[in-house]
Amino acid sequence: MRSKSILVILILLGLTIINLKAQNMNITADSTSRCYATAEIIIKAPKSIVFELLAQINDWPEWQNSVSKASIDGAAEEGKKFKWKAGGLNIKSKLHTVHPDSEIGWTGKIWWIKAVHNWYITEENGQTKVVVKEALKGLGSSMMKKSLQEGMMQNLAELKAKAEKN
Repeated sequence: MRSKSILVILILLGLTIINLKAQNMNITADSTSRCYATAEIIIKAPKSIVFELLAQINDWPEWQNSVSKASIDGAAEEGKKFKWKAGGLNIKSKLHTVHPDSEIGWTGKIWWIKAVHNWYITEENGQTKVVVKEALKGLGSSMMKKSLQEGMMQNLAELKAKAEKN
């Protein structure tokens, strides 16, 4: 009887570890990159609302001032490509991670610069904590660090305003 209990505990522990591993980003933003930024914010709205705002890519221009166009066919799913225009730049992206209500991330390319942009969504004291991380690589990307950090802070403020309005 005791061996069955231990076996059940080990199986549950194994499933928990597998589930935790599955919730990691498929591609991480390289914090050693010469152009890396991270920021976070607390939002007084459910995780589901925050995630949906990020996952509804076609609606980005409605709440992000820097985004003038965004186009994806269908729902946000891992491997799906989308195009968008931000700050006057045309960007081609691909979703690499989509974990409903917890993580969404994509890669992007502008000219010769490649980006990894990841959003982490967790509950903290009955509110939603959002952490965003982005790394840029490619010739000249190191000169974009200040604008990357400023844009990230603006995106978080806009996300907070929209989510708390809903």
